[in-house]
Amino acid sequence: MEGVQLSSEDLGGVHPWKASDEDIISACIRLVEDYGISLQAGDQHCSDTCFGLGGDDRFIYLKAEDEEGNPVVLIELALD
Repeated sequence: MEGVQLSSEDLGGVHPWKASDEDIISACIRLVEDYGISLQAGDQHCSDTCFGLGGDDRFIYLKAEDEEGNPVVLIELALD
């Protein structure tokens, strides 16, 4: 998920900067499952702007813009 940019399309039409934690986590889960990887159900939210997807890695998300200046949510690996 490192470096993934979620657009409004990925978030079901929700503006990226107004997306809830649940919107962002759900979009990430859909992207992972699109690659045929099943994730275990459970609480993926670990703190504000931080979440996990069933493994040891934790991710953070932040507001950003793509190369064309469109708003996106940028997913990065959380460093401890």
